[in-house]
Amino acid sequence: MAALQSIGTAAGSLRRNPVLFVVAAAFSLVQLPSAFAQAVSPLIGSIISLGFSGLTIFIVPFFLGGVLGMANEAIDGRTSLGTFVSEGKTHYVSLLVVYFSLLAVNLVLSFVGVFVSVFAGIAILGSDGDVSTVALAVLGVVVLAVVLTYLAVVFVVQFFGHAIVIDDLGAVDGIKRSVSCVRNNLVSVLGYSVITGLGGLLAGGFAVVISLLLTPSLRHQGAAMTGSGAGAPAASTLSGLPTVGVVGMVALAVGLVLVSGLIGGFFAAYSTAFYRSIRPTNPETTTP
Repeated sequence: MAALQSIGTAAGSLRRNPVLFVVAAAFSLVQLPSAFAQAVSPLIGSIISLGFSGLTIFIVPFFLGGVLGMANEAIDGRTSLGTFVSEGKTHYVSLLVVYFSLLAVNLVLSFVGVFVSVFAGIAILGSDGDVSTVALAVLGVVVLAVVLTYLAVVFVVQFFGHAIVIDDLGAVDGIKRSVSCVRNNLVSVLGYSVITGLGGLLAGGFAVVISLLLTPSLRHQGAAMTGSGAGAPAASTLSGLPTVGVVGMVALAVGLVLVSGLIGGFFAAYSTAFYRSIRPTNPETTTP
């Protein structure tokens, strides 16, 4: 199975080129100002986080192009930071166009979900307590449809960056190539998605723990809410989190960077190896 075989290919390329871990770890440094700001003040942290989120929108396409170019080169032999810079610059515009397009789709789907939820909520509140089963069913169906549509879009276009960088395609052709690869290798892509999804859950869980430890206000809120009620167990858990000092914050930051580097480097190599195994062998004559 291509999803499993690609793990060995990725491991081999990473052994020859540990610099991929370094690049991924360096990118995670962008998250640290927001994390430390949250520890000082939730308000300051939110403002800084918002600013860095806007900045990240323009950084991600360059990083994606550079790290995928390095991963592609690493599979065949050796790679370097020069490849990161050159590939990031070469494919920046195409990747930025697709990235903004996907953000637009996400905003539209979010708007639809929120609009339907608000409309259904108003209808329910105006029903004098007589909640219509049909209204709730329609709300559930619409929300489910929005979520499934979003997941379907992410699923079929997830290799757009690989297609643009590895096959040197434009934005539109990169999306078409990704859709074609997914459609022609559905079972393999499902297996790959399960593996990366589990890895993402582990990484997300680690990030949540770090965030909780670096946010004292959550412990205070948990202590205030501790008692009886449905939220008592969660509140007790928050209030029981250990207090992290300056040394602890530095240690957590170092841990976050190291883990992000390991996961990010592996994912770059693994996703590239997998894409290379499912891409058309003769792209010029393959229609999406």
